Amino acid sequence: MSHFSPLSTLPPDALLGLMVAYRTDERTEKFDLGVGVYKDEAGETPILSAVRKAEARMIAAQATKVYEGPRGNTDFCAHIERFVFGKDHPALVEGRVLSFTAPGGCGALFLGTGLMRRMGTRRVWVSKPTWPNHPNVVKSLGLEVKDYAYARDGGFYRLGALADLSAAEPGDGVILQGPCHNPTGIDPSTDDWRELGRICREKSLIALLDVAYHGFAAGLEEDMAGIRAFMEEAGEALIAYSCSKNFGLYRERTGAFLALGKTAEGIAAATTHVADMGRATWSMPPAHGAGIVATILGDAELRAEWEAELTSMRERMIGLRTSLSDALVTKTGSNALGALKTQNGMFSQLPLSVEDTVRLREADGVYMPASGRINIAGLHPRDIPRLSEILARYLV
Repeated sequence: MSHFSPLSTLPPDALLGLMVAYRTDERTEKFDLGVGVYKDEAGETPILSAVRKAEARMIAAQATKVYEGPRGNTDFCAHIERFVFGKDHPALVEGRVLSFTAPGGCGALFLGTGLMRRMGTRRVWVSKPTWPNHPNVVKSLGLEVKDYAYARDGGFYRLGALADLSAAEPGDGVILQGPCHNPTGIDPSTDDWRELGRICREKSLIALLDVAYHGFAAGLEEDMAGIRAFMEEAGEALIAYSCSKNFGLYRERTGAFLALGKTAEGIAAATTHVADMGRATWSMPPAHGAGIVATILGDAELRAEWEAELTSMRERMIGLRTSLSDALVTKTGSNALGALKTQNGMFSQLPLSVEDTVRLREADGVYMPASGRINIAGLHPRDIPRLSEILARYLV
């Protein structure tokens, strides 16, 4: 008998299958709303100009390929700390913060969930809906997944979320997405974030904040207001930060794991466990992407150029979101889709059944996941009139 005999074949990844189906579709009229990366007006995911310059500068100065150590690039870590906590947060000088370079946001999520497990967590609450890899990471570490309500009528369902989390037990984990929630595009208000922080503190829940789209909602400082309000109320938090989207560093796997604690002693102990988990998985974190980010954020001219490019991406998505929302309201004769304009970032979720998404793909060449999640950044202005005409038939 083969050693592999006990293994059964897992189902293929639905989103990857959707991407293949789109590429092989020979129809001239087809629309890819399923892709999960930023695209410009030419349909490309460009390398940012600031990234090209920083990378060239970094390579020219590079003298070794030796490991950087368990934390990775410490300049990168310091920059992400200031992004998350603000440059004047007292915890930064009181030893109540830790930060590690991680292989992308997923690597940071793994560290955060693994640390939860070592702190005694046995189940983790995720929003319904959420990014599918959240429950995947939780389950891969042997923990139970629970759902809390998140969206209702195109906005954040505060009462439902708080009611569900009130059933959580002390020591449970909860994953909360930062700005530009995937897949809904619906974000809590700053007051909502304070309430979420309050319930996590009162129930002794271990919060893991997933910040994957920083700068895509309203701006670098503005986007962190809710996260900081949560941390101020909760007192402690774990944070997974990704540079894939806002720096366009998808394939470089550039992320950071951070934690805020009430005591320096607790953070010192947690640091040893995070280092231990990293050592047992990737041994040492990747260096290239973190070096690019550190180079950009450490140079005033490059940082200004990057911020201008980030602003351009954000404003393009806001424009596309507004155009699609207005077109759908006009075509459907209903203001229900007007809520799209109040949402943020790359994604929104249309009120479509699984059967509708299948019919849209087969009959109309409109490709999206079965959840109805669409990528706003994948749209082109010229496609919106025709696309809204097609979608309206399923949304009325």
